[in-house]
Amino acid sequence: MATDPVETPKVVTVGEGFHVWQAVDNMAWVNLGEYALVVDALEQPQLEGQVFDAIRSTLGDIPISYLLNTHTHGDHTALNGAFQRRFGTQIINQRTSPLPPEGRWFEGSRRRALMLPIPGCHTQEDCAVWVPDDRALFVGDVFGWGLIACESGLDVRAAELLGDTYVRLIEFEAAVVIPGHGPLCTTAELQRWLDYFQWLRAQVVQACGRGQTDEEITRTIAPPEDMRTWWRFLQWKHDDSLRRVLEAVRSGRLGNGEPSR
Repeated sequence: MATDPVETPKVVTVGEGFHVWQAVDNMAWVNLGEYALVVDALEQPQLEGQVFDAIRSTLGDIPISYLLNTHTHGDHTALNGAFQRRFGTQIINQRTSPLPPEGRWFEGSRRRALMLPIPGCHTQEDCAVWVPDDRALFVGDVFGWGLIACESGLDVRAAELLGDTYVRLIEFEAAVVIPGHGPLCTTAELQRWLDYFQWLRAQVVQACGRGQTDEEITRTIAPPEDMRTWWRFLQWKHDDSLRRVLEAVRSGRLGNGEPSR
């Protein structure tokens, strides 16, 4: 059996002073110049010591002034309190410090970062973080290596919002995309997921129109060959996405299944 690429956490360097803790749950710390900021804060509070040792070894004693949560689910916020206790870090998310639609810039002499609301795909609190000097984009759980992000029911409105949000994210032309979970990727994977979602929707609508049963549909709509190496895609993510689309089409929530742009 192939080893899960994020089974063992590791620190990935995106640029000088910019490091990602890559694991099942991701977080990062970024030196802006006079201070650093952190993006997300894992799910396991017992990792506090390891995380702070890694930050100290890569950034030294620079103040950690801000912690940005891409949303406030528990697998992104476990260390929020630890950063507040150790550094007096200000926690920024859509609950503690609601952002305007145009977002909020965090400026430093070395680099800057934009925290931008992208609500409604996974949660109403979703935010992306764009670091233009490194062409790096944090997307939280909006991208999930094949998963459909929306927690609420999948319908035409949700599908359109997903498509529109992905177009916005793709327009950044990021060289590095940092999802909330799993391996890092690029803009190419964002575009591939959008194409996959539109393809999957159309395939299910056509199969239902031919009168195929649910069992026949789940058996015949196979994972695309070029996505078979995606993180945990073959194990369960394609099946989960297919199931959700099929349920939405059968119920009529996805209309005629025509992909929207």
